[in-house]
Amino acid sequence: MHFLTILTPLLGLAAAAPQSGQAPEKVKVKGISLLGSGCPAGTADVQVDATGSLFEATFSEYQVQTGPGTQAIDWRKNCKLTLNLEFNSGFQFSVLETDMFGFAEIPAGAYGQCTNTFSFTGNGAEHVDYSIKLPGQYSGNFDLQSRPGILSWSPCGGSTAILNMNTACNINPTNRPALIAVDHISGKLVVKFAIQWRACHKH
Repeated sequence: MHFLTILTPLLGLAAAAPQSGQAPEKVKVKGISLLGSGCPAGTADVQVDATGSLFEATFSEYQVQTGPGTQAIDWRKNCKLTLNLEFNSGFQFSVLETDMFGFAEIPAGAYGQCTNTFSFTGNGAEHVDYSIKLPGQYSGNFDLQSRPGILSWSPCGGSTAILNMNTACNINPTNRPALIAVDHISGKLVVKFAIQWRACHKH
Protein backbone atom coordinates (compact mmCIF):
# COMPACT_ATOMS: atom_id res chain seq x y z
CA MET A 1 0.00 0.00 0.00
CA HIS A 2 1.37 3.42 -0.96
CA PHE A 3 0.59 4.92 2.45
CA LEU A 4 2.73 2.34 4.22
CA THR A 5 5.64 2.86 1.82
CA ILE A 6 5.85 6.56 2.69
CA LEU A 7 5.17 6.00 6.38
CA THR A 8 8.47 4.32 7.30
CA PRO A 9 10.88 7.00 6.00
CA LEU A 10 8.72 9.78 7.39
CA LEU A 11 8.67 8.22 10.84
CA GLY A 12 12.46 7.96 10.68
CA LEU A 13 12.73 11.65 9.90
CA ALA A 14 10.33 12.51 12.68
CA ALA A 15 12.34 10.54 15.21
CA ALA A 16 15.45 12.48 14.25
CA ALA A 17 13.74 15.85 14.49
CA PRO A 18 14.93 18.15 17.26
CA GLN A 19 12.69 18.55 20.26
CA SER A 20 11.84 21.88 21.84
CA GLY A 21 10.55 23.05 25.18
CA GLN A 22 8.31 25.42 23.24
CA ALA A 23 6.15 22.60 21.91
CA PRO A 24 3.19 20.66 23.28
CA GLU A 25 3.65 17.10 24.47
CA LYS A 26 0.96 15.74 22.19
CA VAL A 27 -0.74 16.61 18.95
CA LYS A 28 -3.01 14.32 16.99
CA VAL A 29 -5.26 14.30 13.97
CA LYS A 30 -8.52 13.18 15.58
CA GLY A 31 -10.46 13.04 12.34
CA ILE A 32 -10.65 14.20 8.72
CA SER A 33 -13.71 14.92 6.62
CA LEU A 34 -13.79 15.47 2.84
CA LEU A 35 -16.30 17.49 0.84
CA GLY A 36 -16.30 18.81 -2.71
CA SER A 37 -16.75 18.08 -6.40
CA GLY A 38 -13.33 16.42 -6.52
CA CYS A 39 -14.13 13.97 -3.74
CA PRO A 40 -17.79 12.87 -3.95
CA ALA A 41 -18.91 10.37 -1.33
CA GLY A 42 -17.33 6.97 -1.91
CA THR A 43 -14.56 8.22 -4.22
CA ALA A 44 -11.90 9.17 -1.66
CA ASP A 45 -10.19 7.32 1.15
CA VAL A 46 -8.38 8.76 4.17
CA GLN A 47 -5.91 6.97 6.39
CA VAL A 48 -4.30 8.28 9.58
CA ASP A 49 -1.35 6.43 11.11
CA ALA A 50 -1.48 5.03 14.64
CA THR A 51 0.26 8.06 16.16
CA GLY A 52 -2.21 10.49 14.57
CA SER A 53 0.68 12.43 13.06
CA LEU A 54 0.60 11.32 9.40
CA PHE A 55 -2.33 11.18 7.03
CA GLU A 56 -3.00 10.42 3.39
CA ALA A 57 -6.11 11.02 1.29
CA THR A 58 -6.39 9.15 -2.01
CA PHE A 59 -8.81 10.06 -4.79
CA SER A 60 -10.36 8.14 -7.67
CA GLU A 61 -12.42 10.90 -9.32
CA TYR A 62 -10.50 14.12 -8.66
CA GLN A 63 -10.12 15.00 -12.34
CA VAL A 64 -10.39 18.28 -14.22
CA GLN A 65 -11.09 17.97 -17.94
CA THR A 66 -11.67 20.43 -20.74
CA GLY A 67 -12.44 20.09 -24.44
CA PRO A 68 -15.31 18.81 -26.58
CA GLY A 69 -18.01 16.97 -24.66
CA THR A 70 -17.05 18.45 -21.27
CA GLN A 71 -19.24 20.69 -19.13
CA ALA A 72 -18.66 23.49 -16.63
CA ILE A 73 -18.63 20.99 -13.77
CA ASP A 74 -15.61 19.29 -15.40
CA TRP A 75 -13.50 22.44 -15.80
CA ARG A 76 -12.83 23.03 -12.11
CA LYS A 77 -12.78 20.64 -9.17
CA ASN A 78 -12.17 21.12 -5.48
CA CYS A 79 -11.96 19.07 -2.31
CA LYS A 80 -11.99 20.54 1.17
CA LEU A 81 -10.20 18.56 3.85
CA THR A 82 -11.27 19.48 7.37
CA LEU A 83 -8.81 18.26 10.00
CA ASN A 84 -9.83 18.09 13.64
CA LEU A 85 -6.68 18.42 15.74
CA GLU A 86 -6.11 17.87 19.45
CA PHE A 87 -3.11 19.16 21.42
CA ASN A 88 -2.03 20.48 24.80
CA SER A 89 -3.69 23.78 25.66
CA GLY A 90 -1.68 26.99 25.67
CA PHE A 91 -0.18 26.60 22.20
CA GLN A 92 -0.77 27.68 18.63
CA PHE A 93 0.54 26.14 15.43
CA SER A 94 1.01 27.10 11.80
CA VAL A 95 0.25 25.08 8.68
CA LEU A 96 1.40 21.49 8.59
CA GLU A 97 3.53 20.12 5.76
CA THR A 98 1.60 18.61 2.85
CA ASP A 99 2.14 17.32 -0.68
CA MET A 100 -0.56 17.15 -3.35
CA PHE A 101 0.41 14.66 -6.06
CA GLY A 102 -1.14 14.38 -9.49
CA PHE A 103 -0.74 14.15 -13.25
CA ALA A 104 -1.39 16.80 -15.89
CA GLU A 105 -1.69 16.79 -19.68
CA ILE A 106 -1.87 20.41 -20.81
CA PRO A 107 -1.45 21.30 -24.52
CA ALA A 108 0.38 24.37 -25.80
CA GLY A 109 -1.83 27.43 -25.51
CA ALA A 110 -3.69 26.11 -22.46
CA TYR A 111 -3.01 26.73 -18.77
CA GLY A 112 -3.69 24.71 -15.65
CA GLN A 113 -3.33 25.54 -11.98
CA CYS A 114 -3.87 23.91 -8.59
CA THR A 115 -4.15 25.89 -5.36
CA ASN A 116 -4.26 24.77 -1.74
CA THR A 117 -5.82 27.25 0.68
CA PHE A 118 -5.27 26.82 4.41
CA SER A 119 -7.39 28.46 7.10
CA PHE A 120 -8.39 27.87 10.70
CA THR A 121 -12.00 27.88 11.78
CA GLY A 122 -12.47 30.90 14.03
CA ASN A 123 -9.86 33.08 12.33
CA GLY A 124 -12.27 34.90 10.04
CA ALA A 125 -11.08 35.42 6.49
CA GLU A 126 -7.38 34.88 7.29
CA HIS A 127 -5.89 32.27 4.95
CA VAL A 128 -2.71 31.25 3.16
CA ASP A 129 -2.50 29.99 -0.44
CA TYR A 130 0.02 27.67 -2.10
CA SER A 131 -0.22 27.27 -5.89
CA ILE A 132 1.44 25.38 -8.71
CA LYS A 133 1.19 26.62 -12.29
CA LEU A 134 0.89 24.09 -15.10
CA PRO A 135 1.35 25.97 -18.38
CA GLY A 136 1.14 24.10 -21.66
CA GLN A 137 2.81 22.29 -23.08
CA TYR A 138 2.99 20.14 -19.94
CA SER A 139 2.83 16.37 -19.64
CA GLY A 140 3.75 14.47 -16.51
CA ASN A 141 3.45 14.28 -12.75
CA PHE A 142 3.37 17.25 -10.39
CA ASP A 143 3.77 17.84 -6.66
CA LEU A 144 2.20 20.88 -5.01
CA GLN A 145 4.18 21.31 -1.78
CA SER A 146 2.96 23.30 1.20
CA ARG A 147 5.62 24.01 3.80
CA PRO A 148 5.60 25.59 7.28
CA GLY A 149 6.98 28.99 8.13
CA ILE A 150 3.98 31.13 7.21
CA LEU A 151 2.40 33.74 9.43
CA SER A 152 -0.94 32.06 9.99
CA TRP A 153 -1.76 30.66 13.41
CA SER A 154 -4.53 28.67 15.02
CA PRO A 155 -6.67 30.49 17.60
CA CYS A 156 -5.50 30.57 21.22
CA GLY A 157 -7.58 29.47 24.17
CA GLY A 158 -8.23 25.76 23.69
CA SER A 159 -6.80 22.29 23.16
CA THR A 160 -8.46 21.62 19.81
CA ALA A 161 -8.50 23.36 16.45
CA ILE A 162 -10.06 22.83 13.04
CA LEU A 163 -7.70 23.27 10.10
CA ASN A 164 -9.35 23.67 6.70
CA MET A 165 -7.38 22.72 3.60
CA ASN A 166 -9.30 23.58 0.45
CA THR A 167 -7.73 22.19 -2.71
CA ALA A 168 -8.83 23.31 -6.18
CA CYS A 169 -7.63 22.77 -9.76
CA ASN A 170 -8.78 24.38 -13.01
CA ILE A 171 -7.84 24.64 -16.71
CA ASN A 172 -8.25 27.47 -19.25
CA PRO A 173 -9.36 27.84 -21.97
CA THR A 174 -12.08 25.23 -21.70
CA ASN A 175 -12.46 24.43 -25.40
CA ARG A 176 -9.14 22.57 -25.75
CA PRO A 177 -8.65 18.96 -24.56
CA ALA A 178 -6.63 18.95 -21.32
CA LEU A 179 -6.52 17.01 -18.06
CA ILE A 180 -5.44 17.41 -14.43
CA ALA A 181 -5.84 14.34 -12.22
CA VAL A 182 -5.12 14.50 -8.48
CA ASP A 183 -3.93 11.18 -7.10
CA HIS A 184 -3.40 11.77 -3.40
CA ILE A 185 -2.56 14.29 -0.71
CA SER A 186 -0.12 13.38 2.06
CA GLY A 187 0.33 15.31 5.28
CA LYS A 188 2.73 15.25 8.20
CA LEU A 189 1.89 16.54 11.65
CA VAL A 190 5.07 16.09 13.69
CA VAL A 191 6.19 18.45 16.44
CA LYS A 192 9.08 20.70 15.35
CA PHE A 193 9.57 18.78 12.10
CA ALA A 194 6.42 19.48 10.12
CA ILE A 195 4.68 22.08 12.17
CA GLN A 196 5.59 25.31 13.91
CA TRP A 197 4.46 25.98 17.46
CA ARG A 198 4.46 28.98 19.73
CA ALA A 199 3.15 29.60 23.21
CA CYS A 200 0.02 31.70 23.55
CA HIS A 201 0.46 35.01 25.35
CA LYS A 202 -1.39 35.29 28.64
CA HIS A 203 -3.59 38.34 29.05
